[in-house]
Amino acid sequence: MIRRALAGAALTGLLVGPAALLGQAPAPGAPPPAAPAAAPTGARPAHLIPPTTRTPDCTTAGCHSSQVNHRVLHGPAAVGACDACHDFADVSRHTFTLKRQGADLCSFCHIGHTGREGTLRHEPFAKGDCLACHNPHGGAARTLLKKDPMPALCADCHKDVLKGTHIHGPAATDCSACHKPHHAQEPRLLLMEKRALCLHCHTDIHKTITTARHPHDPIAGDCLQCHAPHAANEPKILKLASADLCLSCHENVGKTAGVAAHAHAPMSDSRACLNCHVAHGSDHAKQLTKDTLSTCMACHDKPIRVDGNRTVLAVAELTNPALFKHGPAAKGECAGCHGVHGAPQPDLLERRYSDSFYQPFSDEAYALCFKCHDPKLTQSTETGTETGFRDGTRNLHHLHVAKGPQGRSCRACHTVHASRFEAQIADHVTYGNWKLPINFVPAETGGSCAPGCHKVERYDRGASTAPITLPPAAPTPPQPPPK
Repeated sequence: MIRRALAGAALTGLLVGPAALLGQAPAPGAPPPAAPAAAPTGARPAHLIPPTTRTPDCTTAGCHSSQVNHRVLHGPAAVGACDACHDFADVSRHTFTLKRQGADLCSFCHIGHTGREGTLRHEPFAKGDCLACHNPHGGAARTLLKKDPMPALCADCHKDVLKGTHIHGPAATDCSACHKPHHAQEPRLLLMEKRALCLHCHTDIHKTITTARHPHDPIAGDCLQCHAPHAANEPKILKLASADLCLSCHENVGKTAGVAAHAHAPMSDSRACLNCHVAHGSDHAKQLTKDTLSTCMACHDKPIRVDGNRTVLAVAELTNPALFKHGPAAKGECAGCHGVHGAPQPDLLERRYSDSFYQPFSDEAYALCFKCHDPKLTQSTETGTETGFRDGTRNLHHLHVAKGPQGRSCRACHTVHASRFEAQIADHVTYGNWKLPINFVPAETGGSCAPGCHKVERYDRGASTAPITLPPAAPTPPQPPPK
């Protein structure tokens, strides 16, 4: 149509001025065009005066050139086909009307965006307001959006979506990575069901949750239980700080840690629960990063300075295969004695365990040991099978602990984690600031020891040996400060 108009206008001589502006050469033999008369001061330049006749192109004559000043042009604008969308209303007054109204103007060409492809519609699209998002003449990208990148445009309406210091990658660059712009079958115009949509990109997480022997329960449902889809103030766009988020479900852990007199330090640092647990799933129970012992040893294979007065000693002996391990430790069950999230006793012990050499006997004072060990092994002077530490039937455990205020605590002879000997017999005993060798020598049905506190004594479970008598108690040595 434009071509026909251009030819007709040229024949009638009405486009001489515009033709010159378009760079058309004068006809062969014709005199050069006269220079235009100087415009009166303050008058509009001739090429900006609205024409009163049909023109061949609206954009190259200098009037509407801004409409094609885009990196990507709308098809009709790119070929100068303004009449694809516009009609002259009054040529003499240079006024125009649109050929169709609202979305009908766009859908006449964009027949694939009628809205029949999805039952849920984006509000501007449902209203037929295509120009709420698109520039009709051109834009920075093929979609001809009014702002680039897309999130800047979407934020005009969805103002709170990107509030947060950590922004989800697609939300920062391309909303259409997750949402359809016009219509969809899924709520919020998502491309697919929301969990499938997350896993479509996060393939590493998909692999974890489909192969892990112990997946985290929430991942079977909605990722948005823990994560914000667009932005948040926490890393990994978590809805809350790591510890607070975990404790919002694991309330029992929160209660334990909240009332514990002694807290486990990793729970209070920035990674909190993630120091020991994997968020999505693991091959180890309770979503631990490794097996229980290895998880604990990730920190406790070296001394840990807690504060200016206390150091948690390393327990690297637990990884020595040549040593005999304490029952819970041999099973990799550190929680048999320790509260892993917090505990009422020092060293995160669940129950009381004397740290003194001397300990008046009571069930409460030995509560941690009696959690597993039968109290009967200490209660009677004569014993049969309750304890292997006997001489004939004489109960040597009772002999050691039943000394009033000078009873020997379990710590006097036993290690708590591992030893060269079965039953965790110690190599030495800590007495104040001294470390006295026990000199334990095992035998088939008994053994002997010669610590710094008495001469060599032997015991035999098969037959009584010479009487074993403990010497009078020594004065109580200086004790280390309480932990």
